Amino acid sequence: MDENKEREHTEEQQVIQEQIVPKKNKNWKRFGKGLVRAVIYGVVFGAVGGVTLVLTGNLLIEKLGLDNSLRQMVGIGTATQAPAPTGVPGHTTQPMPTGGAHTSDTPTPPGLTVTPSKTTPGVTVTIDGNDSESGKDTPVRDETVQGFLNMYSGIAQLSEELEKSLVRITAITEGVDWFEEAYETVGNATGLYVGDNGRDMLFLVNLDSIEGATKFNVTFANGETLPCSIFSYDTNYRLAVVSVRLSAVAHIDKELLPCSAKFALNEVEVGAPVMVLGNPNGHPGAMELGMITGTSQVVQVTDDEVSYFTTGITEYADGDGFVYNLSGEVIGIVSRSLNRGEQGVITAAAVYGMHGIIEAMLNNVPRMYCGLRMEAVDSVMGGKYKLPEGIYVTEVLTGSPAMYAGIKNGDIITTVGIVPVTDVRQFYEEISKVGTQSVRIIVSRDAKGERKEQTLYITPETRLH
Repeated sequence: MDENKEREHTEEQQVIQEQIVPKKNKNWKRFGKGLVRAVIYGVVFGAVGGVTLVLTGNLLIEKLGLDNSLRQMVGIGTATQAPAPTGVPGHTTQPMPTGGAHTSDTPTPPGLTVTPSKTTPGVTVTIDGNDSESGKDTPVRDETVQGFLNMYSGIAQLSEELEKSLVRITAITEGVDWFEEAYETVGNATGLYVGDNGRDMLFLVNLDSIEGATKFNVTFANGETLPCSIFSYDTNYRLAVVSVRLSAVAHIDKELLPCSAKFALNEVEVGAPVMVLGNPNGHPGAMELGMITGTSQVVQVTDDEVSYFTTGITEYADGDGFVYNLSGEVIGIVSRSLNRGEQGVITAAAVYGMHGIIEAMLNNVPRMYCGLRMEAVDSVMGGKYKLPEGIYVTEVLTGSPAMYAGIKNGDIITTVGIVPVTDVRQFYEEISKVGTQSVRIIVSRDAKGERKEQTLYITPETRLH
């Protein structure tokens, strides 16, 4: 029985296999025939389409406006903006060149201009070589751009001449570290030669760049370095004068010695072009070109105020130098401290408001000292708070002549001697005329909501630094 069942089971498996395998082979044959038929149809239709395109291509291009001759080459060279279509005001039709490249008779559609690569309106091209048409050297120059190049060439020549009044000052700071070992720190500053006093050559320098140093050297145009010393300085105006003995430079050719700088004592104007020489960008001997962007700026110093202006030139953290106008005159001293915290652009103390201070330093004459911080009462402040015209005292320094005279914070100084004063610079000028003599000061002081005048007497002191 078991053998019969096993034989029947085997016969059933053979029947199932015979039924499945033929159907699978039949499906693959049908798929293969369909694929071959599709390939044949594709080849036939592709061949027919290609022949048709070749025979009718020119006709289709003409009917559909697909003429390749109207396309411009795309590149990354100088871009040319197409002029306005004919009939637009201000449009000028450029004549096509003759005798050069072949020109097509196909009309150019509005808004599209095919410009020959030989000339490009508004762009200056200078070619030192043979012209393809005439065979001669014919540089093509636009007068406007050439004038621009000439201007920069003139500025470069002017800067070279002005740099002859500049020297490099090396400031050396000596010290001892925690291990009791000596060390030196070297810094650089720009010195401006302003003249000599018959004994010394005198150079003006920004005090910020050399403060704290113990030894100084000056380097001339011929590369020779000589020791120099501090002649005078003023912490109030952040300026210093260093000196070199004339006897020490007697062996140097006069043509290699610096030339005296010229100063402009008139006020500067917004928009005026300027250049900064010295070390304006971290590179000694560099030049930066820009313009004045702001002039109505003042910063208060003790007993005085300093006018400064801003430029559009990017500030360098450790930069210094001097600002010149295009007449070759010094109009400003680059300063990082004599401003109201402007950052990012170069600011400079204006020479026209400091020429008296500079001359006093060059002659080692002390300045007058009262010990006041002040600001002018303008019409807006006076009208808003009902204050009299004069100078508002913001701070009285401890131990100063102003403190001993009885001047207080909040007082408004209206008169010095017999002269009414309306701004801080005028106050300093009047005090300087008096010298160390006692002078009457009239102040307006708040007393329980009312302002009353009081008469005080102050005796200014002299200070060298």
